[in-house]
Amino acid sequence: MVKFRTVKTSIALSVLLVSIIAFLPAIPADMNSSDETKSIALFTFNSYIDIEYDASALNKNLAIDESISVPVRIKYWTNVPENFLWWIPSWQIRNWILFGAPIGPMQTIHLEVIDRPDWADIHLTQPDVLVNIPTGTEERMVNTTLVVSPKVEAPSTSYTIALKAKCNNIGRINSYETEESVTFTPSFVPTVSITPENPTRTVGPRESINFKITVKNEANKKARIIPNLNSSDVGEWSPTINPPFFDIPSGGQEEFVFSIYTPYDFGWHNEIQSFRIDFTTKIFPLREDAPVGGPYPIYLRVNNYGFSTPGFEIITLLAAIVILGFIIKKKNGK
Repeated sequence: MVKFRTVKTSIALSVLLVSIIAFLPAIPADMNSSDETKSIALFTFNSYIDIEYDASALNKNLAIDESISVPVRIKYWTNVPENFLWWIPSWQIRNWILFGAPIGPMQTIHLEVIDRPDWADIHLTQPDVLVNIPTGTEERMVNTTLVVSPKVEAPSTSYTIALKAKCNNIGRINSYETEESVTFTPSFVPTVSITPENPTRTVGPRESINFKITVKNEANKKARIIPNLNSSDVGEWSPTINPPFFDIPSGGQEEFVFSIYTPYDFGWHNEIQSFRIDFTTKIFPLREDAPVGGPYPIYLRVNNYGFSTPGFEIITLLAAIVILGFIIKKKNGK
């Protein structure tokens, strides 16, 4: 009786093995694999992962030092047939055949950011997600969030990172990995440093003066720096600023020259003439939606020599001397 049961069990196992081999799918025709890989693939199934994200938050430039949350959805499925090995009454045996364990495990999908720049904090709120292994047309969906926060040194140019998702082999379920590109642009930070050379001068009338003004672009992109004279009653001084603007790369610097010509009556009194120049910074190439920096004002001052040059005060003094001499002469005549 025992011998008969042993033979019966052996026959059943043989039939089961033949049935498994007969019903296992062949490798897809479009797979470029070696003969050895194809022979192994007869006994395995494939995993598939798709990455989707909501790009609406990335359609505008990202504010500096602010965190932007981007919803990310991971979709996972396999090509395991629906009701695979349905004729085997024991689900533990089916799991052993498919997963190598009596209890079906969960698939772990690992997520990571590729090409992460140093000038931004970028991370995923859930770098590892768990899903049940689906069969047939079933799909598993899990959600996570990509957080992007550009730092102040971030360049205001488009940058692309990649979201990578991968899963490992589980029994006869093959591993899989995929990537999805994510592009974003940090906002323009229109900062500039302005250094005038000798901002206060002492001059006389009819003198030509040139003020050199060094401007450094400290913005995070190439910028157009534009000076604008913001002073009244300077018509007699013939003020000019050259050139009218500079397009300066980030970190670069250029030199403007502010020129004036003192009028004839400047120098007879102790007076100071001030000139205010406002600088504005715009992203280059020019873009209407980008912020404008400024105005950043500087002040240039011109002081006169006072009495060092003959003027009305000298004439008055000479007249007083003449009158005083006349009075003394008249008294002596008496």
